[in-house]
Amino acid sequence: MATNMSQMNLNNVARLLASRSDSMLDRLIRVMSTSAGRDKTLCTLQYLLIIVYTQLSRLQGLRYRRLLLSVSRKLGAVMLPGETVVATLSPPDDKLSHVIAGSKALSELISDFRCFTRVFVETLDLYTWGKSTWNNPPKDGLIKTAVWGQIWTITLYQWYENVAYLASKGVLRGERFNTKQQNKWWVWSSRYWMAYIALEAVRLARVWQLKPTVTSSDDSAATKAETQAAEALWKRQMTVNLAWAPVSYHYSLESGALSNDWLGVLGLIAGATGFRNLWKQAGEA
Repeated sequence: MATNMSQMNLNNVARLLASRSDSMLDRLIRVMSTSAGRDKTLCTLQYLLIIVYTQLSRLQGLRYRRLLLSVSRKLGAVMLPGETVVATLSPPDDKLSHVIAGSKALSELISDFRCFTRVFVETLDLYTWGKSTWNNPPKDGLIKTAVWGQIWTITLYQWYENVAYLASKGVLRGERFNTKQQNKWWVWSSRYWMAYIALEAVRLARVWQLKPTVTSSDDSAATKAETQAAEALWKRQMTVNLAWAPVSYHYSLESGALSNDWLGVLGLIAGATGFRNLWKQAGEA
């Protein structure tokens, strides 16, 4: 009897796990079915991997230093005064090293894929955005100016990134597409991205200034829900913008400004904020 009960419990647990796994996979498929969902998902994974291999590299460095200290103490105990030892140590070849190298390679591969998709998808999205703004411009003058500024700056960002990316892959060839020029185009693309982020901050500040507020208990439930949804959207957009601001500044400098730790954390905040919202929407669908 006890054996039958245990078997039934195991079967119930297995069915529950299968059901939840199926539900999560369905939600992930719904998220990944759109270009925005794919980019948010891959962005989150890319910067999470940066955090992983950066922290594991730090751990490996600590292990390596402890090994060197241990070796130096043992040699010091047997060496005569004045003797020196010159040793060459090869990089460690263990499981941790493979995990670090694999994580870094996957992060770079995801970055490369995202660049590739932006060459085509982002260009079409920019056309759609510009056409929509032309046909239905924002009513507020400042927001309208900021949005058109964003369209032009992100278009220039995309142009420079596309040229630099295609040149780095050997699609665009010649002296004018050499590595030195590619580096300049990468930097300038990030500067236009930074300008876009600055204009987004202006737009968000104006949206907050004009936002409706719930001041009366007589306001309908629909009005309150709409206002709360608008505030939640604003907070998500501001969080993403604040996270990307230092990242864009980092890439706008030839020598950079942030460590991999900060790049990973800030990129993860930006990516996960968007992914979390899409994941929630997929669950409500």
